[in-house]
Amino acid sequence: MPVVKKTVALHPIMDRYVRKLQAILVEKEWSATYSTALNYMILYQVFDTIYEKKRRDVLLRAFLEDTKTVNDIMKEDMLTEYLEQIRKRIEERYIG
Repeated sequence: MPVVKKTVALHPIMDRYVRKLQAILVEKEWSATYSTALNYMILYQVFDTIYEKKRRDVLLRAFLEDTKTVNDIMKEDMLTEYLEQIRKRIEERYIG
């Protein structure tokens, strides 16, 4: 499944809850980057509106167990972070 990389702006309250969710997922031994936690939070809301609780929970677990998708999300996170570090180094060294 291809991952669409987008930049989003979150209110500090939303950011805090995404980080809390990320910490909870990691504590439960799931691989969870910030993006994984944000995807989980959004999927939870979508599934909560469409499906009953039991079906929602099954689909959310399936998302976390879909290692290919989660790894793709993590790969995009790492790549973005790496490119941002390179951009900052270039800017510091040559521009600024």
